[in-house]
Amino acid sequence: MSAEAQPPMGPVPGPTTEVRPYSEGRRVGYGLLWTAWTVVLAIGGFTLLGNSSVLGGLLALALSGLAGHYAWRIWTWQAKRLIFFVVF
Repeated sequence: MSAEAQPPMGPVPGPTTEVRPYSEGRRVGYGLLWTAWTVVLAIGGFTLLGNSSVLGGLLALALSGLAGHYAWRIWTWQAKRLIFFVVF
């Protein structure tokens, strides 16, 4: 019998891999979609403010802020789910 310490039995520890909730391609596609919504709403908001439509302009700018926040969460892998939003 050996006096050396035996390694513990069980799974061998290795590098941990972080599991992503969705693929890289979907993240890029949805990120571009939400970035486009942010730009469209921001341009629309400033255009409406310039045309004396204060309430509509502020609403569009508020929505662009929300869309921009969600786009940021998508690009930084913080969004748990991806939401597809297109209006025709």
